[in-house]
Amino acid sequence: MKKTELIAALAKDAGVSQASARVIVDGLVSALLHAAKKDKRFALAGLGVFHLVRRPKRVCRNPQTGEQVKVKARNALTFKPSKSVKESLA
Repeated sequence: MKKTELIAALAKDAGVSQASARVIVDGLVSALLHAAKKDKRFALAGLGVFHLVRRPKRVCRNPQTGEQVKVKARNALTFKPSKSVKESLA
């Protein structure tokens, strides 16, 4: 599902305009990123928990050439689904 499809579905389900739904989705994404940067964690009950983790620098290998490539350290956002999400997908 793409962002525009999510906005359309949310607007239909909530009975609001797509402009209002877009504001809600953008606000949720903004709040998630802000909380991840500040607290390194964002929990959404019934869905799961987003964690900000630090990936260390490392040396990888280009599979086509075999050349070693240095990859910089970076932050990554990980997601752990809640128990109810896991059960509903099983």
